[in-house]
Amino acid sequence: MKTLRASSAGYPCKRKLWYEVNSVMKREKCDSPQQRIYDTGTHLEKLVVEFLRRDGWEVDYNEGSQEAPVELTYDLNGGRLAGHPDCFMSKGEMQNVLADIKTMNDYGFKKWKQQGTLKDKPQYADQVHVYAGLALKAGYRVEHLAIVGFNKNNSEMYIDIFDYDPARFEAICKRAEEIFNSDNAPVEGCKRESWSCRYCDFSGMCELSTVSEKISKSASDEVVHTQDGQIISAMDLLLAGREYSRAGAAMEKEAKAILDAKVFSEGIRNIQGGKYALSITEKPRSSFDTTAFKKAHPELVSEFTKTSTSVYYDVENLESVDDEP
Repeated sequence: MKTLRASSAGYPCKRKLWYEVNSVMKREKCDSPQQRIYDTGTHLEKLVVEFLRRDGWEVDYNEGSQEAPVELTYDLNGGRLAGHPDCFMSKGEMQNVLADIKTMNDYGFKKWKQQGTLKDKPQYADQVHVYAGLALKAGYRVEHLAIVGFNKNNSEMYIDIFDYDPARFEAICKRAEEIFNSDNAPVEGCKRESWSCRYCDFSGMCELSTVSEKISKSASDEVVHTQDGQIISAMDLLLAGREYSRAGAAMEKEAKAILDAKVFSEGIRNIQGGKYALSITEKPRSSFDTTAFKKAHPELVSEFTKTSTSVYYDVENLESVDDEP
């Protein structure tokens, strides 16, 4: 029977899921950096459970990852959903919380903690929704869902608790049935995100893969391998700067939206609260309308256009994946 695992249900690309449920290629476990990251996450789960118990949580842990004793399934038209939930947790008023444990690098952890699972990691939310939907149909009691995040850099732990959405589970079931009953790998509605092709086992055979596009564009360029500490540190610094710049821009945008609505629009220009003092100043700004100029004076464009070459550094962390993509 075709089977879609809960851990894959939230993957944005339907082609990857079609390849997976049709067993187009068996994924072999190998000694790669990505596989070591997955294995590290699996081994850290037991330690995270111990930390939760020290913090007063009662944890019913389904140890063993894909070999865990409790597997939940639900038959659909053309296949089935299946998964091994990590654990059920209870503490105080928070009872029957179905939780999944995720280990993350420092940047990913901070971004997830700041934005929350539903916004930053919707694939994780889909995964626990599948677990919850299967658990409810099997007679389990589920009152809340949670992602337990563990920062591999400094051992910080955070729990993001949210409610179960039946409509979300039904949408996942509908999507799964479309994949089960498709004769060919889908193209329409195939949503690809920056990480989805990079960590896809089927990127080498998929004609839509951005990984294949990137390889073909740079095939003529020799890849030089280095152990130079200064070069590696510089690449690390460049990547960190860009990641924090993007995160900072998103945080600033969110803050300004609140301040625009609750301070600026009310005519307040100076305000204090807690340990902060905020002043708002309106400054005139002029900009040159390049598009209008080109339309009005096309004959002058080439005369006043200067061509130059810029150097752009495209850097990525080959080990930036969390315990599961």
